[in-house]
Amino acid sequence: MTRLHSGNGQWIEPGNALGRGGEGTVHELPGRPGFVAKIYHQPVEPGKAQKLEGMARHAHPGLLEIATWPVDVLRTRPDGPLVGFVMARVNGYHEIHSLYGPSHRKRTFPHADWSFLVHAARNLASAFETIHARGHVIGDVNPGNVVVSAQALVKMIDCDSFQIDTGDRLFLCDVGVPQFTPPELQDQSFHGLRRTTHHDTFGLALLCFHLLFMGRHPFAGRYRGKGDMPIERAIKEYRFAFGSRATGRAMEPPPNTLPLEALPQPIAQLFERAFTSSAPAPGRPTAREWRTALERLNRELRVCTRNIAHKYPAHTTTCPWCALEQASGTRFFGSAARPAPAHPTTGSRDFQIDAVWSRILAVTPPPNEAMPHPTAQTPITPTPLSEPLNRARRTNLSKTVAIAGAVLLVTLARPNLIWLWLLLGLAIWPFTQDKVIHRERQRRRLALLAARRELTDLQVAWRQRATDEAFMRKLRDLQGLRERYHNLAAALEKDLRRLETDQRQIQLQTFLENQFIDAAQIRGIGVTDRMALASYGIETAADVNATALAAVPGFGQRLGQQRAAALLAWRQALEQGFRHDPRQSVDPNVIADLQQHSARQRSAIERDLLAGPEELTTIKTDILKQRAQLNIALIRQAMQEAQAQADLRVFGSNGLALLVTRWRNRI
Repeated sequence: MTRLHSGNGQWIEPGNALGRGGEGTVHELPGRPGFVAKIYHQPVEPGKAQKLEGMARHAHPGLLEIATWPVDVLRTRPDGPLVGFVMARVNGYHEIHSLYGPSHRKRTFPHADWSFLVHAARNLASAFETIHARGHVIGDVNPGNVVVSAQALVKMIDCDSFQIDTGDRLFLCDVGVPQFTPPELQDQSFHGLRRTTHHDTFGLALLCFHLLFMGRHPFAGRYRGKGDMPIERAIKEYRFAFGSRATGRAMEPPPNTLPLEALPQPIAQLFERAFTSSAPAPGRPTAREWRTALERLNRELRVCTRNIAHKYPAHTTTCPWCALEQASGTRFFGSAARPAPAHPTTGSRDFQIDAVWSRILAVTPPPNEAMPHPTAQTPITPTPLSEPLNRARRTNLSKTVAIAGAVLLVTLARPNLIWLWLLLGLAIWPFTQDKVIHRERQRRRLALLAARRELTDLQVAWRQRATDEAFMRKLRDLQGLRERYHNLAAALEKDLRRLETDQRQIQLQTFLENQFIDAAQIRGIGVTDRMALASYGIETAADVNATALAAVPGFGQRLGQQRAAALLAWRQALEQGFRHDPRQSVDPNVIADLQQHSARQRSAIERDLLAGPEELTTIKTDILKQRAQLNIALIRQAMQEAQAQADLRVFGSNGLALLVTRWRNRI
């Protein structure tokens, strides 16, 4: 290739082409192994040339560490037009989408677990923080501008599209991807648009969400309203499908996805602030906030006891990945974190299933004991009424007798109006009574009702904590583990035989799993469609089927049916073009994966069975302890109920007044 001049006039002769893109070709630079030259296909217009010169002048070491930042410009002659620039060479990096999608990750980052993804998100936030600290804005945030290494290091590429502030001039970013554009910029032209760091942090939050949520887009959920809900419209209307307000916005997450509640509250709150309308642009989390929160999250992760490839937040009591993998049938993380044992089905040499089971059976269940019904052990003395209450009772009785006598006299005088006299008597009587007696009786009645409610609560507590059900349930679980343990070897042999007999189907499945939708040219399938499919776990031809597509918004009705048909036709064409190789033996990695899975199951069962006697003893001890505590509570309750009944019976001697009071309460 023709020799070029650097910015200081030195000769540079680009070497072999390393890659070709829409704007230009990247060449190696002999003698400078850490750098490459990007040569544009078309003449560079003056504004962009000035931008690249300014970037080269401001090539800070911090920027060079996290971005393919221009360090020099290239010209055909010292005073000639700019035709390219020199930047750091990127080796061993892959586009970020090959990390966050499970199918892509299985091929490109087979050893990456969730802590790797969290660490990559942390490094991404750090890269944004570095760029913003130098006064620049990325502008066109999208997965194509970010690459990741096998060590979770992150670099930003295509830096010549950034919004650059050289101090004396601001060079804008005139491009963007709608699916990564914040709500306030949706439907606006990118040309001449001045971006801010708050716009960048929306894209940062999106990429972090993709990493932590297996490639799901936060706005690609199920829409419960009428019609379709494209991602761009959902962004504009703040329809965060995973957020706390999603239901109110007629949205819900796709099936078999990590719930936002599985993340620690600080991380979940950052996503809420980034994606909900309650947080205007200045309120979005900064890159530094993301970096700090993700660093803390990575420090607090725990390892699943059943699958060492599963790591999850420490505040979660159970492993969410185990539940999601079981529900979806998808393996989210590789299982090659450590090599499979040489004899994976032999288990621990010291483990003897019969001896362990004998120790389990040696723990006898708690005796079957019904809930006791104790009665008051000592005579109950009613709580007498105080002297003021007794005076009030006597006064009320006197007034009642007087009113009854008056009613009797007028009835004798005018018997044809007896109904009138009775109504007048009943109407006047309540106003003559001192309410203090009624309040005291109500208080004592409520005390009796409270004692009886406590008995109901104690009965429920006995059924839940004092029966032998928890012990027997645990014993049944251990029996199930024992049966699984005996069947492990047979199950592994069955799986290995299936590998031998189903070679064609296995080869076809492997072939389809390596046909990625985002790398294929499928008529009618655009960028938004690919993101929606990825958010529903559809990344490869192996994931494409009519049932899976019907669940994806935009693929079930009208034009959506055409898109679904195009995907199904694409898979069918791949299947027809597939050729089975009968000479190909079973993939050793598949065999090793089955053996390792069996070994993990055996190890987990052995661990659970060994812990069985202690767990049964603990459950039994707790049941007996609960019985003792509940017995004491039942005795106390019986005393309280007997006392309340006796206290209420004090009012039974109030003959007429009691009868009238009861009658009045009924009406």
